[in-house]
Amino acid sequence: MKKRLLTILHIAVWLAGTVFLITGAFATCLWFDESYSVGIINHNLLDICLISSGDVHPPLYYVLLKIFTLFFGKSLVSLRMFSILFTSLLAGVGYTHLRKDFGAKIGFWFTTLMFLFAITYRYAIEIRMYTLAPYLVTMMAIYAYRFYKSGMTDKKSKYMFLIFAILGAYTHYYALAAAGAVNFLLLMHCRKNNISDMWLKMAFIQCASYIFGFYCLVTQSAKVVGSFWISIIYPDVIYKTLSFFLVGDVPEDMVNLTEITAKVYDGLSVLFWGVCVYYFILYYKKNHDEAEPAILVLKVLGLIIGFYFAVSLIRPLYYVRYLTVLSGLMTFFLAFAFDKINKYIKPAVLVLLATVLVFRIIPLRELVYSPRNDQLDIFVNENIKDGDIIVSDNIGLISIIAVKHPDTKTYYYNPQGWDVELAYKAYSPQMKTIRDLSEVYANEGRVWVLNNYFSDSISNLVIENTNKEIVKIYDTFILPYHHLEYGFTLLE
Repeated sequence: MKKRLLTILHIAVWLAGTVFLITGAFATCLWFDESYSVGIINHNLLDICLISSGDVHPPLYYVLLKIFTLFFGKSLVSLRMFSILFTSLLAGVGYTHLRKDFGAKIGFWFTTLMFLFAITYRYAIEIRMYTLAPYLVTMMAIYAYRFYKSGMTDKKSKYMFLIFAILGAYTHYYALAAAGAVNFLLLMHCRKNNISDMWLKMAFIQCASYIFGFYCLVTQSAKVVGSFWISIIYPDVIYKTLSFFLVGDVPEDMVNLTEITAKVYDGLSVLFWGVCVYYFILYYKKNHDEAEPAILVLKVLGLIIGFYFAVSLIRPLYYVRYLTVLSGLMTFFLAFAFDKINKYIKPAVLVLLATVLVFRIIPLRELVYSPRNDQLDIFVNENIKDGDIIVSDNIGLISIIAVKHPDTKTYYYNPQGWDVELAYKAYSPQMKTIRDLSEVYANEGRVWVLNNYFSDSISNLVIENTNKEIVKIYDTFILPYHHLEYGFTLLE
Protein backbone atom coordinates (compact mmCIF):
# COMPACT_ATOMS: atom_id res chain seq x y z
CA MET A 1 0.00 0.00 0.00
CA LYS A 2 2.83 2.43 0.83
CA LYS A 3 4.50 1.71 -2.50
CA ARG A 4 1.25 2.28 -4.35
CA LEU A 5 0.61 5.56 -2.56
CA LEU A 6 4.15 6.71 -3.30
CA THR A 7 3.66 5.86 -6.97
CA ILE A 8 0.42 7.83 -7.09
CA LEU A 9 2.04 10.75 -5.29
CA HIS A 10 5.02 10.62 -7.67
CA ILE A 11 2.79 10.83 -10.74
CA ALA A 12 0.75 13.62 -9.13
CA VAL A 13 3.90 15.67 -8.44
CA TRP A 14 5.07 15.12 -12.00
CA LEU A 15 1.76 16.23 -13.51
CA ALA A 16 1.27 19.17 -11.12
CA GLY A 17 4.82 20.39 -11.74
CA THR A 18 4.35 20.22 -15.49
CA VAL A 19 1.08 22.17 -15.32
CA PHE A 20 2.84 24.77 -13.19
CA LEU A 21 5.53 25.14 -15.87
CA ILE A 22 2.92 25.51 -18.61
CA THR A 23 1.51 28.57 -16.86
CA GLY A 24 4.68 30.40 -17.88
CA ALA A 25 4.42 29.54 -21.57
CA PHE A 26 2.22 32.48 -22.55
CA ALA A 27 4.74 35.29 -22.12
CA THR A 28 5.22 37.54 -25.16
CA CYS A 29 8.62 38.91 -24.14
CA LEU A 30 11.97 37.94 -25.66
CA TRP A 31 15.61 38.68 -25.09
CA PHE A 32 18.55 38.34 -27.48
CA ASP A 33 19.35 34.65 -26.97
CA GLU A 34 15.70 33.71 -27.42
CA SER A 35 15.38 35.94 -30.47
CA TYR A 36 18.22 33.99 -32.05
CA SER A 37 16.27 30.74 -31.63
CA VAL A 38 13.15 32.39 -33.07
CA GLY A 39 15.06 33.80 -36.02
CA ILE A 40 17.13 30.82 -37.07
CA ILE A 41 14.20 28.39 -37.34
CA ASN A 42 12.83 30.47 -40.24
CA HIS A 43 15.54 28.88 -42.39
CA ASN A 44 15.73 25.38 -43.82
CA LEU A 45 17.54 22.59 -42.00
CA LEU A 46 20.73 22.82 -44.07
CA ASP A 47 20.99 26.58 -43.60
CA ILE A 48 20.33 26.17 -39.88
CA CYS A 49 23.38 23.91 -39.62
CA LEU A 50 25.55 26.28 -41.66
CA ILE A 51 24.42 29.44 -39.87
CA SER A 52 24.75 27.88 -36.42
CA SER A 53 28.39 27.05 -37.19
CA GLY A 54 28.98 30.78 -36.75
CA ASP A 55 27.15 30.80 -33.42
CA VAL A 56 28.52 29.70 -30.03
CA HIS A 57 26.50 26.47 -29.73
CA PRO A 58 26.15 23.26 -31.76
CA PRO A 59 23.08 23.02 -34.04
CA LEU A 60 20.91 20.15 -32.74
CA TYR A 61 18.56 22.26 -30.62
CA TYR A 62 17.76 24.54 -33.54
CA VAL A 63 17.23 21.55 -35.85
CA LEU A 64 14.84 19.82 -33.45
CA LEU A 65 13.01 23.08 -32.73
CA LYS A 66 12.57 23.59 -36.48
CA ILE A 67 11.10 20.10 -36.86
CA PHE A 68 8.83 20.73 -33.88
CA THR A 69 7.45 23.88 -35.51
CA LEU A 70 6.53 21.96 -38.66
CA PHE A 71 3.87 20.23 -36.57
CA PHE A 72 3.01 22.80 -33.90
CA GLY A 73 3.69 26.17 -35.49
CA LYS A 74 6.09 29.02 -34.71
CA SER A 75 4.14 30.93 -32.09
CA LEU A 76 6.03 31.91 -28.96
CA VAL A 77 3.74 29.66 -26.94
CA SER A 78 4.61 26.71 -29.16
CA LEU A 79 8.34 27.43 -28.93
CA ARG A 80 8.18 27.68 -25.14
CA MET A 81 6.21 24.45 -24.97
CA PHE A 82 9.15 22.71 -26.65
CA SER A 83 11.33 23.72 -23.69
CA ILE A 84 8.65 22.75 -21.19
CA LEU A 85 8.30 19.34 -22.86
CA PHE A 86 11.91 18.43 -22.13
CA THR A 87 11.75 19.90 -18.64
CA SER A 88 8.83 17.60 -17.91
CA LEU A 89 10.64 14.65 -19.47
CA LEU A 90 13.71 15.38 -17.34
CA ALA A 91 11.67 15.59 -14.14
CA GLY A 92 9.85 12.43 -15.21
CA VAL A 93 13.14 10.52 -15.41
CA GLY A 94 12.69 10.04 -11.68
CA TYR A 95 9.62 7.94 -12.42
CA THR A 96 10.53 6.33 -15.74
CA HIS A 97 14.15 5.38 -14.99
CA LEU A 98 15.56 6.22 -11.58
CA ARG A 99 12.94 4.46 -9.48
CA LYS A 100 13.69 1.25 -11.40
CA ASP A 101 17.45 1.56 -10.91
CA PHE A 102 17.69 3.10 -7.44
CA GLY A 103 14.33 2.69 -5.76
CA ALA A 104 11.01 4.50 -5.61
CA LYS A 105 12.09 7.03 -2.98
CA ILE A 106 15.15 8.34 -4.83
CA GLY A 107 13.12 8.57 -8.02
CA PHE A 108 10.41 10.49 -6.17
CA TRP A 109 12.87 12.92 -4.59
CA PHE A 110 14.49 13.52 -7.98
CA THR A 111 11.19 14.61 -9.52
CA THR A 112 10.21 16.62 -6.43
CA LEU A 113 13.50 18.48 -6.14
CA MET A 114 13.51 19.21 -9.85
CA PHE A 115 10.25 21.11 -9.48
CA LEU A 116 11.30 22.76 -6.21
CA PHE A 117 14.39 24.34 -7.74
CA ALA A 118 13.74 27.80 -9.19
CA ILE A 119 16.16 27.05 -12.01
CA THR A 120 13.63 24.59 -13.47
CA TYR A 121 10.90 27.17 -13.97
CA ARG A 122 13.41 29.85 -14.96
CA TYR A 123 14.68 27.95 -17.98
CA ALA A 124 11.60 25.90 -18.83
CA ILE A 125 9.97 29.07 -20.20
CA GLU A 126 12.99 30.15 -22.24
CA ILE A 127 13.27 29.39 -25.95
CA ARG A 128 16.74 27.93 -25.58
CA MET A 129 18.53 24.59 -25.33
CA TYR A 130 18.80 24.57 -21.54
CA THR A 131 16.11 21.95 -21.04
CA LEU A 132 16.95 19.70 -23.99
CA ALA A 133 20.66 19.51 -23.07
CA PRO A 134 20.23 18.40 -19.42
CA TYR A 135 17.69 15.77 -20.47
CA LEU A 136 20.11 14.28 -23.00
CA VAL A 137 23.02 14.41 -20.53
CA THR A 138 20.98 12.71 -17.82
CA MET A 139 19.80 9.96 -20.15
CA MET A 140 23.38 9.45 -21.34
CA ALA A 141 24.54 9.01 -17.73
CA ILE A 142 21.72 6.61 -16.89
CA TYR A 143 22.46 4.29 -19.80
CA ALA A 144 26.21 4.53 -19.23
CA TYR A 145 25.62 3.38 -15.65
CA ARG A 146 23.34 0.55 -16.76
CA PHE A 147 25.96 -0.55 -19.28
CA TYR A 148 28.63 -0.43 -16.59
CA LYS A 149 26.50 -2.39 -14.08
CA SER A 150 25.81 -5.08 -16.67
CA GLY A 151 29.51 -5.84 -16.84
CA MET A 152 29.69 -4.03 -20.19
CA THR A 153 27.45 -6.65 -21.81
CA ASP A 154 24.07 -4.92 -22.15
CA LYS A 155 23.97 -3.96 -25.83
CA LYS A 156 20.79 -1.91 -25.52
CA SER A 157 22.31 0.28 -22.80
CA LYS A 158 25.52 0.64 -24.80
CA TYR A 159 23.77 1.88 -27.91
CA MET A 160 21.42 4.13 -25.96
CA PHE A 161 24.44 5.61 -24.20
CA LEU A 162 26.13 6.28 -27.54
CA ILE A 163 23.01 7.88 -29.01
CA PHE A 164 22.41 10.22 -26.07
CA ALA A 165 26.11 11.08 -25.80
CA ILE A 166 26.24 12.15 -29.47
CA LEU A 167 22.93 14.02 -29.32
CA GLY A 168 23.96 15.83 -26.14
CA ALA A 169 27.31 16.83 -27.62
CA TYR A 170 25.50 18.31 -30.62
CA THR A 171 23.33 20.40 -28.27
CA HIS A 172 25.78 22.18 -25.97
CA TYR A 173 29.52 22.11 -25.34
CA TYR A 174 29.01 21.48 -21.64
CA ALA A 175 27.14 18.35 -22.74
CA LEU A 176 30.16 17.50 -24.91
CA ALA A 177 32.31 17.83 -21.79
CA ALA A 178 29.86 15.60 -19.91
CA ALA A 179 30.18 12.95 -22.63
CA GLY A 180 33.94 13.25 -22.37
CA ALA A 181 33.87 12.82 -18.59
CA VAL A 182 31.61 9.74 -18.74
CA ASN A 183 33.74 8.21 -21.49
CA PHE A 184 36.85 8.84 -19.41
CA LEU A 185 35.40 6.97 -16.44
CA LEU A 186 34.36 4.11 -18.71
CA LEU A 187 37.90 4.04 -20.11
CA MET A 188 39.34 3.68 -16.60
CA HIS A 189 36.98 0.78 -15.95
CA CYS A 190 37.77 -0.89 -19.28
CA ARG A 191 41.51 -0.62 -18.74
CA LYS A 192 41.14 -2.11 -15.30
CA ASN A 193 39.29 -5.08 -16.78
CA ASN A 194 41.43 -5.41 -19.93
CA ILE A 195 38.60 -4.60 -22.33
CA SER A 196 39.96 -1.37 -23.78
CA ASP A 197 39.19 -2.52 -27.32
CA MET A 198 35.49 -2.16 -26.60
CA TRP A 199 36.01 1.40 -25.39
CA LEU A 200 38.06 2.28 -28.47
CA LYS A 201 35.23 1.12 -30.73
CA MET A 202 32.71 3.24 -28.82
CA ALA A 203 35.05 6.23 -28.88
CA PHE A 204 35.51 5.86 -32.63
CA ILE A 205 31.75 5.78 -33.22
CA GLN A 206 31.25 8.95 -31.16
CA CYS A 207 34.14 10.84 -32.74
CA ALA A 208 33.16 9.84 -36.26
CA SER A 209 29.59 10.93 -35.61
CA TYR A 210 30.77 14.26 -34.25
CA ILE A 211 32.86 15.43 -37.20
CA PHE A 212 30.59 18.37 -37.95
CA GLY A 213 30.47 19.18 -34.23
CA PHE A 214 34.27 19.37 -34.14
CA TYR A 215 34.17 21.64 -37.18
CA CYS A 216 31.74 23.96 -35.38
CA LEU A 217 33.85 23.89 -32.23
CA VAL A 218 37.04 24.81 -34.08
CA THR A 219 35.50 27.56 -36.21
CA GLN A 220 33.61 29.07 -33.30
CA SER A 221 36.68 29.00 -31.05
CA ALA A 222 38.75 30.69 -33.76
CA LYS A 223 36.27 33.54 -33.97
CA VAL A 224 36.21 33.92 -30.18
CA VAL A 225 32.57 34.90 -30.53
CA GLY A 226 30.80 35.10 -27.19
CA SER A 227 33.77 34.43 -24.90
CA PHE A 228 34.71 38.04 -24.28
CA TRP A 229 31.68 38.70 -22.07
CA ILE A 230 32.39 35.90 -19.59
CA SER A 231 34.20 36.95 -16.42
CA ILE A 232 35.02 34.99 -13.27
CA ILE A 233 35.17 36.65 -9.87
CA TYR A 234 36.48 34.65 -6.93
CA PRO A 235 35.16 33.60 -4.45
CA ASP A 236 31.72 34.80 -5.65
CA VAL A 237 31.64 32.20 -8.40
CA ILE A 238 31.72 29.42 -5.78
CA TYR A 239 28.66 30.77 -3.96
CA LYS A 240 26.81 31.42 -7.22
CA THR A 241 27.51 27.87 -8.35
CA LEU A 242 25.94 26.48 -5.18
CA SER A 243 22.99 28.88 -5.17
CA PHE A 244 22.21 28.73 -8.87
CA PHE A 245 19.72 25.87 -8.64
CA LEU A 246 17.77 27.35 -5.75
CA VAL A 247 17.85 30.96 -6.89
CA GLY A 248 17.27 30.30 -10.58
CA ASP A 249 19.53 32.99 -12.01
CA VAL A 250 22.62 35.06 -11.34
CA PRO A 251 22.70 38.75 -10.38
CA GLU A 252 23.25 40.03 -13.91
CA ASP A 253 20.24 38.10 -15.15
CA MET A 254 16.73 39.44 -15.45
CA VAL A 255 15.56 39.17 -11.82
CA ASN A 256 18.21 41.11 -9.98
CA LEU A 257 18.95 40.57 -6.31
CA THR A 258 20.06 43.16 -3.84
CA GLU A 259 23.42 42.53 -2.22
CA ILE A 260 21.74 41.53 1.02
CA THR A 261 19.19 39.15 -0.49
CA ALA A 262 21.88 37.60 -2.68
CA LYS A 263 23.94 36.82 0.41
CA VAL A 264 20.88 35.39 2.16
CA TYR A 265 20.17 33.06 -0.77
CA ASP A 266 23.84 32.11 -0.97
CA GLY A 267 23.78 31.24 2.72
CA LEU A 268 20.60 29.17 2.42
CA SER A 269 22.06 27.35 -0.59
CA VAL A 270 25.29 26.55 1.24
CA LEU A 271 23.17 25.30 4.16
CA PHE A 272 21.12 23.05 1.86
CA TRP A 273 24.17 21.61 0.15
CA GLY A 274 25.89 21.22 3.51
CA VAL A 275 23.02 19.21 4.99
CA CYS A 276 22.84 16.96 1.93
CA VAL A 277 26.59 16.38 1.81
CA TYR A 278 26.75 15.75 5.57
CA TYR A 279 24.15 13.00 5.50
CA PHE A 280 25.60 11.55 2.33
CA ILE A 281 29.02 11.26 3.96
CA LEU A 282 27.46 9.49 6.96
CA TYR A 283 25.76 7.07 4.60
CA TYR A 284 28.87 6.59 2.47
CA LYS A 285 31.01 5.60 5.46
CA LYS A 286 28.75 2.63 6.15
CA ASN A 287 27.58 1.81 2.61
CA HIS A 288 30.41 2.27 0.12
CA ASP A 289 28.94 0.03 -2.56
CA GLU A 290 25.38 1.39 -2.34
CA ALA A 291 26.70 4.95 -2.58
CA GLU A 292 28.62 4.21 -5.79
CA PRO A 293 26.08 5.82 -8.18
CA ALA A 294 26.28 9.15 -6.35
CA ILE A 295 30.07 8.94 -6.20
CA LEU A 296 30.22 8.36 -9.95
CA VAL A 297 28.02 11.40 -10.54
CA LEU A 298 30.30 13.50 -8.34
CA LYS A 299 33.29 12.30 -10.35
CA VAL A 300 31.60 13.32 -13.60
CA LEU A 301 30.66 16.74 -12.21
CA GLY A 302 34.14 17.20 -10.79
CA LEU A 303 35.79 16.40 -14.11
CA ILE A 304 33.55 18.81 -16.04
CA ILE A 305 33.71 21.72 -13.61
CA GLY A 306 37.41 21.16 -12.99
CA PHE A 307 38.08 21.17 -16.73
CA TYR A 308 36.26 24.45 -17.30
CA PHE A 309 37.91 26.10 -14.31
CA ALA A 310 41.30 25.02 -15.65
CA VAL A 311 40.55 26.29 -19.17
CA SER A 312 39.26 29.54 -17.67
CA LEU A 313 42.77 30.29 -16.43
CA ILE A 314 43.54 30.95 -20.11
CA ARG A 315 40.16 32.03 -21.48
CA PRO A 316 37.08 32.41 -19.25
CA LEU A 317 34.65 29.65 -20.26
CA TYR A 318 33.20 28.66 -16.91
CA TYR A 319 29.80 30.30 -16.78
CA VAL A 320 27.31 29.54 -14.03
CA ARG A 321 24.28 29.56 -16.36
CA TYR A 322 25.79 26.74 -18.39
CA LEU A 323 25.52 24.51 -15.32
CA THR A 324 21.88 24.14 -16.33
CA VAL A 325 23.17 21.48 -18.72
CA LEU A 326 24.26 19.44 -15.69
CA SER A 327 21.10 20.02 -13.65
CA GLY A 328 19.90 16.42 -14.01
CA LEU A 329 23.18 15.05 -12.66
CA MET A 330 23.29 17.49 -9.77
CA THR A 331 19.66 16.84 -8.90
CA PHE A 332 20.33 13.09 -8.86
CA PHE A 333 23.13 13.51 -6.33
CA LEU A 334 20.98 15.80 -4.19
CA ALA A 335 18.02 13.38 -4.42
CA PHE A 336 20.27 10.48 -3.42
CA ALA A 337 21.64 12.47 -0.48
CA PHE A 338 18.27 13.97 0.45
CA ASP A 339 16.84 10.47 0.85
CA LYS A 340 19.41 9.86 3.63
CA ILE A 341 18.54 12.97 5.66
CA ASN A 342 17.09 12.44 9.11
CA LYS A 343 13.31 12.07 8.89
CA TYR A 344 12.79 14.90 11.38
CA ILE A 345 15.02 17.31 9.46
CA LYS A 346 13.74 16.42 6.00
CA PRO A 347 10.39 18.28 6.34
CA ALA A 348 12.20 21.44 7.43
CA VAL A 349 14.45 21.27 4.37
CA LEU A 350 11.42 20.81 2.10
CA VAL A 351 9.75 23.85 3.65
CA LEU A 352 12.96 25.83 3.11
CA LEU A 353 13.09 24.86 -0.57
CA ALA A 354 9.41 25.61 -1.09
CA THR A 355 9.78 29.01 0.58
CA VAL A 356 12.75 29.97 -1.57
CA LEU A 357 10.85 28.82 -4.65
CA VAL A 358 7.86 31.02 -3.85
CA PHE A 359 10.02 34.07 -3.18
CA ARG A 360 11.84 33.58 -6.46
CA ILE A 361 8.96 32.60 -8.73
CA ILE A 362 6.57 35.41 -7.75
CA PRO A 363 8.85 38.27 -8.92
CA LEU A 364 9.91 36.22 -11.95
CA ARG A 365 6.30 35.74 -13.07
CA GLU A 366 5.51 39.41 -12.44
CA LEU A 367 8.48 40.39 -14.57
CA VAL A 368 7.78 37.94 -17.40
CA TYR A 369 4.12 38.90 -17.61
CA SER A 370 4.62 42.63 -17.09
CA PRO A 371 2.57 44.64 -19.66
CA ARG A 372 5.56 46.96 -20.01
CA ASN A 373 7.37 44.22 -21.94
CA ASP A 374 5.05 44.92 -24.87
CA GLN A 375 5.82 48.63 -25.15
CA LEU A 376 8.51 48.15 -27.81
CA ASP A 377 6.09 46.14 -29.97
CA ILE A 378 3.38 48.74 -29.44
CA PHE A 379 5.77 51.53 -30.42
CA VAL A 380 6.80 49.77 -33.64
CA ASN A 381 3.21 48.94 -34.59
CA GLU A 382 2.02 52.50 -34.00
CA ASN A 383 4.91 54.44 -35.52
CA ILE A 384 6.82 52.47 -38.16
CA LYS A 385 5.43 52.91 -41.68
CA ASP A 386 6.13 51.24 -45.00
CA GLY A 387 9.51 52.34 -46.34
CA ASP A 388 10.91 53.13 -42.88
CA ILE A 389 14.09 51.46 -41.69
CA ILE A 390 15.47 50.95 -38.19
CA VAL A 391 19.20 50.91 -37.45
CA SER A 392 20.98 50.13 -34.19
CA ASP A 393 24.38 49.10 -32.93
CA ASN A 394 22.78 47.04 -30.14
CA ILE A 395 22.06 43.51 -31.32
CA GLY A 396 20.11 42.75 -28.17
CA LEU A 397 17.49 45.32 -29.15
CA ILE A 398 17.38 45.24 -32.93
CA SER A 399 17.19 41.43 -33.00
CA ILE A 400 13.93 41.47 -31.04
CA ILE A 401 12.35 43.85 -33.55
CA ALA A 402 13.67 41.76 -36.44
CA VAL A 403 11.98 38.53 -35.32
CA LYS A 404 8.76 40.07 -33.99
CA HIS A 405 8.26 42.51 -36.89
CA PRO A 406 9.60 40.71 -39.98
CA ASP A 407 8.01 43.22 -42.38
CA THR A 408 10.18 46.04 -41.00
CA LYS A 409 13.62 46.47 -42.56
CA THR A 410 16.28 46.55 -39.84
CA TYR A 411 20.05 47.01 -39.80
CA TYR A 412 22.55 45.94 -37.18
CA TYR A 413 25.54 48.27 -37.32
CA ASN A 414 28.73 46.39 -36.42
CA PRO A 415 31.44 49.08 -36.22
CA GLN A 416 33.80 46.87 -34.20
CA GLY A 417 34.02 44.49 -37.16
CA TRP A 418 33.17 41.39 -35.15
CA ASP A 419 33.01 38.27 -37.31
CA VAL A 420 29.28 37.74 -36.77
CA GLU A 421 27.85 38.02 -40.28
CA LEU A 422 27.39 34.26 -40.66
CA ALA A 423 25.84 33.81 -37.22
CA TYR A 424 23.48 36.75 -37.65
CA LYS A 425 22.17 35.42 -40.93
CA ALA A 426 19.74 33.80 -38.52
CA TYR A 427 17.85 37.11 -38.69
CA SER A 428 17.89 37.43 -42.48
CA PRO A 429 16.29 38.64 -44.62
CA GLN A 430 14.50 41.05 -42.25
CA MET A 431 17.77 42.17 -40.60
CA LYS A 432 21.06 42.93 -42.31
CA THR A 433 24.41 43.17 -40.54
CA ILE A 434 26.52 46.06 -41.83
CA ARG A 435 29.96 47.44 -41.01
CA ASP A 436 29.35 50.90 -42.47
CA LEU A 437 26.27 53.10 -42.68
CA SER A 438 26.33 53.97 -46.39
CA GLU A 439 23.19 51.93 -47.07
CA VAL A 440 21.42 53.72 -44.22
CA TYR A 441 22.49 57.14 -45.50
CA ALA A 442 21.17 56.26 -48.97
CA ASN A 443 17.72 55.27 -47.75
CA GLU A 444 15.09 57.61 -49.21
CA GLY A 445 12.51 57.00 -46.52
CA ARG A 446 12.48 57.74 -42.83
CA VAL A 447 15.24 56.41 -40.61
CA TRP A 448 14.62 55.35 -37.03
CA VAL A 449 17.78 55.19 -34.96
CA LEU A 450 17.37 52.78 -32.05
CA ASN A 451 19.72 53.95 -29.33
CA ASN A 452 21.14 51.32 -27.04
CA TYR A 453 21.38 51.54 -23.31
CA PHE A 454 25.10 52.34 -23.35
CA SER A 455 25.04 55.56 -25.35
CA ASP A 456 23.41 57.42 -28.22
CA SER A 457 26.63 57.40 -30.28
CA ILE A 458 24.98 55.78 -33.30
CA SER A 459 22.30 58.46 -33.54
CA ASN A 460 24.99 61.13 -33.46
CA LEU A 461 26.93 59.29 -36.16
CA VAL A 462 23.91 58.99 -38.45
CA ILE A 463 22.92 62.62 -37.91
CA GLU A 464 26.41 63.89 -38.75
CA ASN A 465 26.53 62.03 -42.07
CA THR A 466 23.12 62.54 -43.62
CA ASN A 467 21.02 65.39 -44.93
CA LYS A 468 18.02 64.09 -43.01
CA GLU A 469 16.82 66.20 -40.11
CA ILE A 470 15.69 65.16 -36.66
CA VAL A 471 11.93 65.06 -36.51
CA LYS A 472 11.52 63.79 -32.99
CA ILE A 473 13.49 62.21 -30.17
CA TYR A 474 11.71 59.66 -28.02
CA ASP A 475 12.85 59.39 -24.45
CA THR A 476 14.34 56.25 -22.97
CA PHE A 477 12.01 53.34 -22.33
CA ILE A 478 12.72 50.28 -20.21
CA LEU A 479 11.61 46.72 -20.90
CA PRO A 480 11.53 44.89 -17.54
CA TYR A 481 12.44 41.53 -19.09
CA HIS A 482 16.25 41.49 -18.91
CA HIS A 483 16.07 45.25 -18.21
CA LEU A 484 16.49 46.46 -21.80
CA GLU A 485 16.69 50.26 -22.11
CA TYR A 486 16.15 52.00 -25.43
CA GLY A 487 15.11 55.21 -27.15
CA PHE A 488 14.36 56.30 -30.72
CA THR A 489 15.53 59.20 -32.86
CA LEU A 490 13.45 59.81 -36.00
CA LEU A 491 15.17 61.28 -39.05
CA GLU A 492 13.31 62.43 -42.12
